[in-house]
Amino acid sequence: MNRRKRLTLIAAVWLALAGTGVAADGEFRASKPEVRKEVLAVVEGQLAAFRAGEVRKAYGLAALALRTQTSLRAFESMVRNNYAEIWNSLRVEHGLVRDDGSHATVLVHVFAKEADAAFDYVLIKERAGWRIGSVSRHEPRLKDNL
Repeated sequence: MNRRKRLTLIAAVWLALAGTGVAADGEFRASKPEVRKEVLAVVEGQLAAFRAGEVRKAYGLAALALRTQTSLRAFESMVRNNYAEIWNSLRVEHGLVRDDGSHATVLVHVFAKEADAAFDYVLIKERAGWRIGSVSRHEPRLKDNL
């Protein structure tokens, strides 16, 4: 998937989030234990599927909007070529899960053999449960670097 198409897809997901009133009060709240467990199970399930070479299973954990706009082949190529740490993950550490009931966010630090990286995950609550709507490399805020 080329950069322009990927950015368009990310923008579409973010616009969908904005259009549904995500964090109407401007803030997500720390998730209840059962929501945290569900959200992290999806993230870890997708990472485990990539480790096992089960791309179709990983694709099934992506949000419907992403699957509608991106074929399985394009999804595999996007992850393999742009998210090497996710594709080759060995272990993961999670930050605080926050949600507003229909959307959730979590910072995920992924460790691979050659490198590690932090990613911001946004999940969407669908009929089938929580699904991954977008993943982007975490950019620390300026004050995080002080």
